[in-house]
Amino acid sequence: MREKGFTPESGEGILKPLNKERVAHCFRQAIGTYDLHATVQRQLSERLLDLAEHYPAIRHERVLEIGCCTGMLTEMLCRQHRIGTLFLNDLVGDFASVVKARIPANRMPAISPLFGDIETLPLPHDLDLIVSSATFQWLSDLPALLPRLALALKDRGFLVFSIFGPGTLAEFTELTGVGLHYRRPEQIAGLLADHFILEHQSTRQDQLFLSSPRDVLHHLRDTGVGGVRAHRWTSSTLKHFEQQYQARFGTPAGVPVSYTSTCYIARK
Repeated sequence: MREKGFTPESGEGILKPLNKERVAHCFRQAIGTYDLHATVQRQLSERLLDLAEHYPAIRHERVLEIGCCTGMLTEMLCRQHRIGTLFLNDLVGDFASVVKARIPANRMPAISPLFGDIETLPLPHDLDLIVSSATFQWLSDLPALLPRLALALKDRGFLVFSIFGPGTLAEFTELTGVGLHYRRPEQIAGLLADHFILEHQSTRQDQLFLSSPRDVLHHLRDTGVGGVRAHRWTSSTLKHFEQQYQARFGTPAGVPVSYTSTCYIARK
């Protein structure tokens, strides 16, 4: 018996470099399911934009979105603001048509596709705003990208982003040793300080409650986050995982899936 996505392994695998081709494959496979199951990601995008509304100095003539995925944040941003040119980035080029289709015609900016690995792509210049939600945890080298983002911004331009941090998918990682290496919020704030003025930082914890440990695996698959490692379940490891997840974390409301996220608003 096989379950797509993950399999238990030792914690040694946590810090290995991500296979970005696999990350892209898993998100591509989740195109049809992401919006339905990514409730925390949707709430995080809403929170990020709500926070940004408190900074009227943010301009929207030239905007880069990093990690647009299916366009949750893109649609919200375009509905709230008139954007001149939107440089649209994601590792998965297949998202381009999905994102464009959800932007209302009367709010459609000039779209400039920038699909591929943002860590290696040439960046546009003279940007007013760089925005990203729930993407930066997938980067291989955030310290190297941040100065490039600063150079891409106009003076006093803004970098507005959210990122998942320690505690995200903690239950799954505790049982399997498989997970991302998350930077602590204070580490990210320190990195930003070299190139930006940090205007806002806030961290929040969320939990989803699902019916069973098997539903946890389906949730991870349907939101694309199976790209951490390529694995296969056996009948015995799957049964053990389900028993342990229920025994350690089960509640009357169901079994939890934890997320910890931090929003940052930084000015060049």
